[in-house]
Amino acid sequence: MILRGKVIAFVLLSMLFSWRWTSMEGLLPDSWTPESEVRYTARILEKPSHTDSQTIIRDSRWKIILWGYEPLVVGEEYVFSGRVEPRVTANKQVQIVMMDPSFEIVPTPLARGGVSASLRERMIIGLSYMRERMVDMLSSWLPEPHASLSAGILLGVRREMPGEFYQQLVSTGTLHIIAASGYNTTIVARVVMGMLLLVFSRGVAILGGIGAIIAYVVIAGGSAAVVRSAIMGSIALTAYYWGREAEAKRLLWVTVGLMVVVQPLMLLDVGFQLSVVATAGLLYVEPWLQRKFKITKNKLQTNSKNENMQIENGIQMYLGEYWWPTVAATLATMPVIYYTFGRVSWISPVVNMIVLPLTPLIMLLSAVAVGVGGLNPVLGQVVSWALYVPLWMMVEVIAMFG
Repeated sequence: MILRGKVIAFVLLSMLFSWRWTSMEGLLPDSWTPESEVRYTARILEKPSHTDSQTIIRDSRWKIILWGYEPLVVGEEYVFSGRVEPRVTANKQVQIVMMDPSFEIVPTPLARGGVSASLRERMIIGLSYMRERMVDMLSSWLPEPHASLSAGILLGVRREMPGEFYQQLVSTGTLHIIAASGYNTTIVARVVMGMLLLVFSRGVAILGGIGAIIAYVVIAGGSAAVVRSAIMGSIALTAYYWGREAEAKRLLWVTVGLMVVVQPLMLLDVGFQLSVVATAGLLYVEPWLQRKFKITKNKLQTNSKNENMQIENGIQMYLGEYWWPTVAATLATMPVIYYTFGRVSWISPVVNMIVLPLTPLIMLLSAVAVGVGGLNPVLGQVVSWALYVPLWMMVEVIAMFG
């Protein structure tokens, strides 16, 4: 009966996905040719990404690349004109790339989300300015790459990070730490719930944890990985509140299925793919590794007055908390990483085992720094001095292995 239910659910989701995919409209007219010049109007809702030589604007299925640094104003509307290259998958235009177009600002008073901007656009612009304010505070208190690393861990924002350090993140397989993901939402929920449990009941703490997850998703910009983890985490917490054990594996695939039905192109997003396979690795590969190497939850939670046993249990707990999850996620994501980037990092488990324990501390201190700094910049500066210590340790480890 359970198997039949799973088959029926899979068939229904597949049919819905197929219908959504086939009904997706193209972005370019049938008369388009590679020599055609295309005009595209976009309002800049978030600060564009910048590399050493490019300014990159992403707007729905459009990716516009400008050479050099262009200080486009968030909230303004621009018209871009140039030749485009459609990227096609299964006969559908999944993305339109416009390289080095000419552009001009729309000559209307639309700056900073003016009256013609929709409510949704104004909210996105407002959140974007809030994130930029946080990043600016961290940049004023910390040197690089520490400031960019702090902003990436806290908000998933990648600012003008030095190219050399970015390549070190790629080489060591630690690039994921500067992307808002399920790990971040887990940290947020744990911290908020831990504080609430000191005063309130379990139910209030869980509701607070769900609220904190939603707030973090909004502030972090709502990437596919964060939304997936937020949905799954909220469902799990809700099930726990009602006294029912949430089946994590089922939650994962139901969440993934619903998300790709709502937005079929999400299936092609590399960040979404990595998030899903990493979570699957934790659910399927990690238990196998723990059984293989005889690491059990009971053993990890054993307390003993014997000093040697305490040391052994501490090592086993560390391995269970960081090493095996990291190895499981690394093994699961290797095929996607190799297919996408053409290489994998074999030292990734070692480096991640060292730096991941620093991530919750950096995230917490970064949040405290920008929170306090918004009220009193001097106090924010003081907190940033404490924040610099774990940031320095992480940077040094990544640089050493990278």
